[in-house]
Amino acid sequence: MLKPWYGIPIIDNKEELTLIPSSFKFINPHPYLKLGAPYKNKNFIWVLRKSVIDRLILANNYLQKISSNYSLIIYDSWRPLEVQSFMFYSVFKDECRKRNLNIPFNEMNAYPEILEKVNKFWAYPHEETSQPPPHSTGGAIDIGLSDNLGNLVEMGCEIDFMDKTAKPDYYNKINSKNAILWNSRRKLLKKIMIKFGFVQHPNEWWHFSYGDQLWAWKNKNKNAIYGKKTLYG
Repeated sequence: MLKPWYGIPIIDNKEELTLIPSSFKFINPHPYLKLGAPYKNKNFIWVLRKSVIDRLILANNYLQKISSNYSLIIYDSWRPLEVQSFMFYSVFKDECRKRNLNIPFNEMNAYPEILEKVNKFWAYPHEETSQPPPHSTGGAIDIGLSDNLGNLVEMGCEIDFMDKTAKPDYYNKINSKNAILWNSRRKLLKKIMIKFGFVQHPNEWWHFSYGDQLWAWKNKNKNAIYGKKTLYG
């Protein structure tokens, strides 16, 4: 269950969560709110740490400069721990249904094969402050590319799709018209985000972060600068 970056110490710089500017494109309605995720304050769903937003603005401006057909579109940002827990168990239940199983939340650990599949794409909602889910730090974001009409463009699989096609470099060696297009879009997204200090999740083409444990681990930093964050502390 534990991922290698969870061993990285956290020295939180106490940076606050800030609303993402409305000039960005968003998936609307929010995908998890639509599913019933328990956001306590629906006016503060689209928030991130301030430095993450600053870098995101630079990334979007640069993208529009070098490729005027595209903009960044935001699928998900900060997740309070209760939303992470809701989504983790929702996905777990979906995987159980595929196997004709009905397993309560408190018995998940008895099914390690299902847990392992879910945990590959969804961080377990640890209560421990030493292992916060990336999205609960305010440093992680799920994004894609949108066209000039604000529509999410095809990237080879949907965001949150739990399959090998979600891996960022999945289409690198597939020689078909669609695969080449999807691969070029994924590479463009990665190029833009890395240029402005983000790191990409190894299993998800859409997930990038700054300041969290994954970011510190990939950059060989001694510590992360963002831990679990709430709106009021």
